[in-house]
Amino acid sequence: WRHLLEGAKHVVTVFTDHKNLLYIESAKRLNPRQARWALFFSRFNFIITYRPGDKNVKADALSRSFDSNPREEGNPGPIISKTVIIAGLSPDLHSSLSKAQGNPPPNLPPGKLFVPENLREAVLLETHDSRVAGHPGRNKTCSLLSRILWWPTLKQDVGNYVDSCPVCQRSKPSRSLPQGLLQPLPVPEKPWTHISMDFIVDLPPSNGNTVIWVVVDRFSKMSHFIPLPALPSAKSLAERFLSDIFRLHGAPLNIVSDRGVQFVSRFWRAFCSLMGTELSFSSAYHPQTNGQTERTNQSLEQYLRCYVSSNQSLWADFLPWAEFAFNNSTHSSTGESPFFIV
Repeated sequence: WRHLLEGAKHVVTVFTDHKNLLYIESAKRLNPRQARWALFFSRFNFIITYRPGDKNVKADALSRSFDSNPREEGNPGPIISKTVIIAGLSPDLHSSLSKAQGNPPPNLPPGKLFVPENLREAVLLETHDSRVAGHPGRNKTCSLLSRILWWPTLKQDVGNYVDSCPVCQRSKPSRSLPQGLLQPLPVPEKPWTHISMDFIVDLPPSNGNTVIWVVVDRFSKMSHFIPLPALPSAKSLAERFLSDIFRLHGAPLNIVSDRGVQFVSRFWRAFCSLMGTELSFSSAYHPQTNGQTERTNQSLEQYLRCYVSSNQSLWADFLPWAEFAFNNSTHSSTGESPFFIV
């Protein structure tokens, strides 16, 4: 509105429920910030009129967060449909796709289903927004669709859909900072011989849990997300390691972690020594050393924000969904999903 208001011939009336703004022109002394604003306001011909908040409804409505998909509080809905099939497509949509294969284009890749234009939006909705996908980004959504589906403008349509997804816009932070030099750890030769781990703490209580223990296989990028009631002691951590990690994957050769009290304790060092596991610690105040787990933490937090944006106390119920979605998505550094590699 600046081009209409600056230098206007007629006096413009500004209604506000912030009563202190009435005195900015009559104040005898202004601090430096107020003085700069007063100088900026001098370009405009306006008067400020106070209107209580309960009567300033038009401006209040525009300033409120809009929820295009309101949900009943405390009701996460059904866990999963009994009729879910491959790629998360509903039976009706899969049937429509099958009927559309009567006259496929000549450049259709072998083993793929062609998606006609009238079904593309429904396919994008059920693939990107489903719980087994977890609102992935462009590349991961393209990878999920490309497993069995194809159409000429798939990448372009996925990009437009993901960029306009309201849940993604509200839940995902911008990561456009310039990147520094990458100094990765050596790549392991097989799964679950070299792992990294970290904790996500201070979460809202959910089923008695406030911490997530994140364990990542550095070879396949496969991860386990384990809820905990609080930060564990070294003894408790060893017990959970045996029950949740060792029983599934055996003893690793190396563990990368930060310098938390659990990881540098004598008990944990002795426990890992008995398993034949070498410990590697990140530099103090330099979490980039354990960047694999830090990046996994960001992805997990992104999944949970999408799942429980309406009720954050339900995050523990959706942790298995987030783990499946992460391990089922193609990783950018490997070109395959962790499930496929393992």
